[in-house]
Amino acid sequence: MYHTVRHYIEQQQLLSEGTTVIVGLSGGCDSMVLLHVLHRMGYRCIAAHCNFHLRGEESNYDEQFVRDFCKREDIPLVVTHFETTTYAQEQRLSIELAARELRYGWFDTLREEHQAEAIAVGHHADDQAETLLMHLVRGSGLNGLCGMHPRNGNIVRPLLCVSRKDIEHYAQQEDIPYVTDSTNIDTQYRRNYFRHEVLPLLEQVNPHIIQTLSRTCQHLQGYQQFIQAETTRLREACLVKEGNTDYIDLQQLCRHESWETWLYELLTPYGLQGDQVEQLTRSIHAQHSGKQYMSASHRCLLDRTKLIIQPLYSQTEDVPSLLQRSYTRKDMNSFPPADAPIVCIDADKVKGTLHLRHWQEGDTFRPIGMKGNKKLSDFFTDQKLSVFEKEEVWIVCDDEHIVWVAGHRMDDRYKITAESHTILELTLQKDTTL
Repeated sequence: MYHTVRHYIEQQQLLSEGTTVIVGLSGGCDSMVLLHVLHRMGYRCIAAHCNFHLRGEESNYDEQFVRDFCKREDIPLVVTHFETTTYAQEQRLSIELAARELRYGWFDTLREEHQAEAIAVGHHADDQAETLLMHLVRGSGLNGLCGMHPRNGNIVRPLLCVSRKDIEHYAQQEDIPYVTDSTNIDTQYRRNYFRHEVLPLLEQVNPHIIQTLSRTCQHLQGYQQFIQAETTRLREACLVKEGNTDYIDLQQLCRHESWETWLYELLTPYGLQGDQVEQLTRSIHAQHSGKQYMSASHRCLLDRTKLIIQPLYSQTEDVPSLLQRSYTRKDMNSFPPADAPIVCIDADKVKGTLHLRHWQEGDTFRPIGMKGNKKLSDFFTDQKLSVFEKEEVWIVCDDEHIVWVAGHRMDDRYKITAESHTILELTLQKDTTL
């Protein structure tokens, strides 16, 4: 096993010779063997142990075990304590996700402090098989089916090339002590269920199921590299960024075969799930413009021949300032067009005070040049504004009517005529002090 792991590290270029490595050390068989192998290879290992305080005295026993082992073997050790349950409640995470977030955050801090090349963790081929099956049952896309990569940023997994049985055999052969986490047999945990119930059944069909699934992940990772390259090319061809808004040109995208698959790849970075992309695909086929889809971080709007994607914001909206300047009629020689970002109205026709707001369902106004009123929603449709663009439009009102649909059209009742005496110039100005 030792030579297999050594070759794998070289093949995957996981670590440079003699470099400093942070080794996640739980005290279990996998992490103890990982530490032993890397230390034997000549890497400068700094063991890192997390006490999550989830198993009472058992957690404290594990901590003392790794302390005694590292002291005896003269291996540097760093220990930290987490109130995992409290953190999970505060962040609204499962215990497993909370522990993962805390662990890797701390590991990365240690890596920077010790100027280590990487963080090594003890995931092996059985873990890879379990991960693939869990993602497959959940209905994951290609990214999930690829499982764990040998390297993910600063995280390296030197033991992905060997099985749990190989690791246990090495520990016995080299007389490496380890502790056993009692929760590893609790099948209420999703991973444990796949480990103790699902995989043994599959082994009855294929005794080499671990190696088979592990190889499948390797093949899928190769396919993923091709997919990522093609997705990058499509993104450059189909996606336009304007400020915080992204636009995907559906006419351009739909020229490609299997464009539904590519759409999933394009939308994955925005947090949209597979079932949402399927619903969106059906809406595109049915030409149901106006449909919205929300993720935890973004909202996506199907607007005719394009998708409009914007981030969700939790902060309050910046309200622009309404600048008002008065002139006499004889001082004005020309006036801006109706759809300009500036407008001039007859000041004497304003009833009460002017104020800003967004449009509301049922709003009507009289677009300049028209005799009768028009629903603002119909006006927006004529202007081909998307739902998102409608939300961003500001309306200037007095105490009775809409005076100006800012940047689009003023109301005919406030237009300047030969009888006008005082001209009021209106401009919206965004706050630029931030």
